[in-house]
Amino acid sequence: MQALTSLVLRGLLVPFLATAPARAVCAEDTPPPPPLRALVVTIVAQDGFLDGLLAAAVRAGRIPPLELSTAHVREIPRRLAAEDFDLVIAHDHAGPPRRLAERGLLADGRVVFANPLAVIGPADDPAGVAGAPSLATAMARVADAGRCWVIEQQPRLAALQRPLLAGPAAPACIVDQAGARGAAAVSLAHARGGYSVWGLHPFDRARPAGQRAFVIDEARLLSPLRAWRVTASARGEAVMAVLAELGAPATQARLADFRLEGDADNQAWWPAPASDR
Repeated sequence: MQALTSLVLRGLLVPFLATAPARAVCAEDTPPPPPLRALVVTIVAQDGFLDGLLAAAVRAGRIPPLELSTAHVREIPRRLAAEDFDLVIAHDHAGPPRRLAERGLLADGRVVFANPLAVIGPADDPAGVAGAPSLATAMARVADAGRCWVIEQQPRLAALQRPLLAGPAAPACIVDQAGARGAAAVSLAHARGGYSVWGLHPFDRARPAGQRAFVIDEARLLSPLRAWRVTASARGEAVMAVLAELGAPATQARLADFRLEGDADNQAWWPAPASDR
């Protein structure tokens, strides 16, 4: 009886095995795509910004993950010559990436977001700069409070400040000192109980005691960043998918929600103008 049962089972089972469909390949069986290598200026990786912005798209499989390397904008040409990258993100006004694009080493550039300059001043804000609708208004409030304004000497920022400081509402105390750039300008302003301007992101990294950043929602205080495809990359299609994701309305809408660690008051990123995406 046992032998008969064995034969019957074999007779039933063997045809079943022969005709059973192959197991469907599950998503878990498909290895994830290798990450794209992205060379970005430091602020793009600061406090997990870019990874967080694209996390949903990576989880959904619309784009591969990114492996971020950071560099000062001046170092980008050297890094590209020495290493393999697929994508570059840097400030739009910066000369080195633009020259690389002119030489055909970067392509398909588009503005993807912008970071703000901030007025930097005493933490207790004696001039009442917080909430000012424009840089000109902030400077007028500094003048009314009898406080000094230190001109940040980086050429682009100095060109932004000087015309406003030449007006009738400019502070009586203006410090125009060579070499007062970045942290040095902020330190000088702090020593005088005055105000200056600096990028919100480098200020947040430095976090000097006794000072505070005041972000003003004004177009001239925004510094757009552009993303480019590295033309030598073999993964151009994947890079273009990332660029499309960065410019998507849903992605752009999330930018305003991001805050730097330790600074819940200030918006840290702005959308790109629709015409530049």
